[in-house]
Amino acid sequence: MDNDISVLQLLRSRLPETVAVDHLLIFARLPKAGANKTRLIPALGAENATLVYRQLVDRTLSQARQLANERGCQATVCYTGGSACEVRAAFGDDLTYCEQEGSSLGDRLQHATKSAFEAGAKRVVVIGTDCPSLTSSDLTNAFEQLEAHDIVIGPAQDGGYYLIGLKAERASLFADIDWSTSQVLEQTMLKTRELSLRIHQLRMLADVDYPEDLLPLRRDNECHLFPLQTVAGKLTVIIPTLNEELNLQWALDSVGLPSDNLEVIVVDAGSSDHTVEIAQRHGCKVFVGNPGRAIQMNAGAAIATGDHLLFLHADTQLPNDYRFEVQRVLATPVACGAFPLQIDAPGLALRMVESGVAFRSRLLQMPYGDQALFFRSADFYAHNGFKQMSIMEDYELVARMRKTGRIGVASEPVKTSARRWIKRGILRTTIINQICVIAYRLGFSDQTIARIYRRDTQKPS
Repeated sequence: MDNDISVLQLLRSRLPETVAVDHLLIFARLPKAGANKTRLIPALGAENATLVYRQLVDRTLSQARQLANERGCQATVCYTGGSACEVRAAFGDDLTYCEQEGSSLGDRLQHATKSAFEAGAKRVVVIGTDCPSLTSSDLTNAFEQLEAHDIVIGPAQDGGYYLIGLKAERASLFADIDWSTSQVLEQTMLKTRELSLRIHQLRMLADVDYPEDLLPLRRDNECHLFPLQTVAGKLTVIIPTLNEELNLQWALDSVGLPSDNLEVIVVDAGSSDHTVEIAQRHGCKVFVGNPGRAIQMNAGAAIATGDHLLFLHADTQLPNDYRFEVQRVLATPVACGAFPLQIDAPGLALRMVESGVAFRSRLLQMPYGDQALFFRSADFYAHNGFKQMSIMEDYELVARMRKTGRIGVASEPVKTSARRWIKRGILRTTIINQICVIAYRLGFSDQTIARIYRRDTQKPS
């Protein structure tokens, strides 16, 4: 619900003769390039970010209209960013429109709900426009739950909420909240407990705020919401980076220059070195996103236009014929694919590590992320991409994909930097990797496993 909202003033002159007891308030901003979904602009550009926003608004209003027809509630668009005439022209004449009022999100919510109750509402539900999974059934459920509860809330995955319903004015619920943070839901729930209110939580849904949040829109049944379309025969290589200036050019040289059939996306996590400049000089599509390898890879996949996706670590080099290998493997009935691993340093011990990786990949069907995993984009989107984990995101996704088919392995290996093995020692690196796998399979959280892994990396070898 944490989205583009500003002020409200209910227009009593537009109320029907019989006042509806259920009021649905939809907070929205007039679509204008550069003013909507600004956190998507680095990845999509201003025009495409606004197109996404417009599609989300249209979808939300469609659900609101369906609810109004089925339940007889009053649907009111609480708008900002333009005049009443502009908003009505953009969204249609069949809804009630009112300008948002207040200097903060809490002020606007408080004023909107207060005005609705003063206009005769018995139950008020407020939603934003950035939750594509929200349905009219969710809205119906919210109103029905208000018959037995004081508050209904729809928790969002980012720690906010996408819906709040009330059956009396509750100004204190909107005061002293750290809006636009992951604390919104927790702080609101605390206030409901302090007031001894009966509360019902709806199912948890995801908002669209950042590039990685766009991933669900790429699934077949939602792709109409997205302005970028998949191009047949095109490969997208996605590289997550953080301070990789010493390795990135090596990896990019193996990828090749972007072309009509090759897209290269570098998603940086805020490098303080020259990583971004190196990627830009190579002609890559580059943007700085939220940190975390799973988040970065999902963000890149969300804006990709290739029908095949390849995820490459910045310290790994692809073989010369990698594009042919990707096409060859994915032309067979496999769930996804990976390359054999070659470690860029001499020594018998490292050759033994490579043999172990080959056994794990081919016989156990469990390649890891440093083997340049590749997918049909439709399959990747259908499986919701990488789970947003601190570590083990590659292991978790391959395990899911393996349930739908075999994991294909290319003929030629990728060559990865030996820096991990050299820094920590070959035996220690191998042992800590296996400890992480065992801990994951035993049910330890990814945060705990990440602490184990990083604590070890900080020890001198």
